[in-house]
Amino acid sequence: MAVRLRACCAGTTLLLAVTAPPAQAGPASFYLDPVHGSPANPGTSAEPWRTLEEVLASGRAFAAGDILYLRTGNHGNPVVHGGVATGSRTIRAQAGHTPRLRGLRFQPGATGWTVSGVLVSPAEAGGALGTGTLVQFDSGATGNTLRDSQLRAAPDAVAAEWGNNDWVDRSGTAVLVAGARNLVLDNRIRNVRNGVMVERTSKAGAGGTGTVVRGNRVEHFWEDAFRCKVSGCVVEYNRAVNSYAVVPPGMEDDPPHRDMFQSYRGDGSFTEIADVVLRGNVFLSRQGARYTRIPFQYNGKYTTQGIGCFDGPYRNWTVENNVVLVEVGLALALYGIDDSRIVNNTVVPGPLGNASELRIMPEKGGNPAERNVIRNNLVHKLNIGAAVNTRQSNNITVGTAYDSYFVDHATHDVRLKPGSPAIDAGTPLDAPTIDAGRQSRTLPYDVGAYEF
Repeated sequence: MAVRLRACCAGTTLLLAVTAPPAQAGPASFYLDPVHGSPANPGTSAEPWRTLEEVLASGRAFAAGDILYLRTGNHGNPVVHGGVATGSRTIRAQAGHTPRLRGLRFQPGATGWTVSGVLVSPAEAGGALGTGTLVQFDSGATGNTLRDSQLRAAPDAVAAEWGNNDWVDRSGTAVLVAGARNLVLDNRIRNVRNGVMVERTSKAGAGGTGTVVRGNRVEHFWEDAFRCKVSGCVVEYNRAVNSYAVVPPGMEDDPPHRDMFQSYRGDGSFTEIADVVLRGNVFLSRQGARYTRIPFQYNGKYTTQGIGCFDGPYRNWTVENNVVLVEVGLALALYGIDDSRIVNNTVVPGPLGNASELRIMPEKGGNPAERNVIRNNLVHKLNIGAAVNTRQSNNITVGTAYDSYFVDHATHDVRLKPGSPAIDAGTPLDAPTIDAGRQSRTLPYDVGAYEF
């Protein structure tokens, strides 16, 4: 059977055919090779199809359990579509291969797909540099997974030479999730404006509800590393480092603030954002070698903020085991948060900073933050006087005595050193049983994100 695809190139209409292999019982494996493949082949290892974009555009339906193996080369800008009643289908790099994509989109109705091991980089897949999104889960794309992949607007050698306006004009968002129950797992994201954005699509709060963002690393970015604007998200065990002070032209007098993690509605509604887990993330404003053409601060200020939830109401959040080293007071700031657990976080300035707070404030409408549990936090400054009906205990204010508490604060190592006053100073009440490194805590618990 041949599935015909009409493609247009330089004003010429070509007719391509993606030929299916003979029908077989059970899951099947298919192979795609941009260099040696052909749309007329049956998709076997010896006779592979050509590109992922071409195969998915053909309209071919894949069954639960099917695997599409991608070989090295440019696979274009594929759009994933279609669903199965049960099970999943997989698109993955063949072992030893590096498939490249200009972009990737899960369109409405795409369900049960896993994509892994790909490189999404317009500059490395024949595309133009721009501000577009690299990977997008549309509203209506549900239950899909992106994992173990690399996403970057451009490779390091190119991005390292960018000036301010280059970053503005040539980098966009790595991952945007507008559909429900999608997974973004263990990806490496570099040289972007934003990392992973979980967005809402209505004032009622619809959007990327139920998304899990776990184990990703965002390096070299200039706006937000992570964002969650809907209920039911899990953002855990991620890492973000090196946030730059890029300033869009015309905004020099009031540059946009940057955040390691941010939540806000931004639509004028008062629909609460509830049932969010923010756990085990490590956020460092600067660490190691940086790109020398871009500063970390703009005019000595406007450094990146840490965890910021800025309007409320927020309800039933779990904020635990996070490590935040930034250089401004808004390090862990929760505005209008109720009925939530803020436990075992380490929040101190980065080595070049002198201000950092765990801050609980009223929501913008004036309603106070209420009924929260705040325990076992190891902080530079605790600012929770505006909260009401709070249960708090075993929090430690470090001040500037970093050498008494940490292995090596100067190199961002805020694990507890032998003899640290935080050892055995915590309570198991409301505390997580593992630490930021996913190691078991033992009684008596320690204060902060790391168990000694």
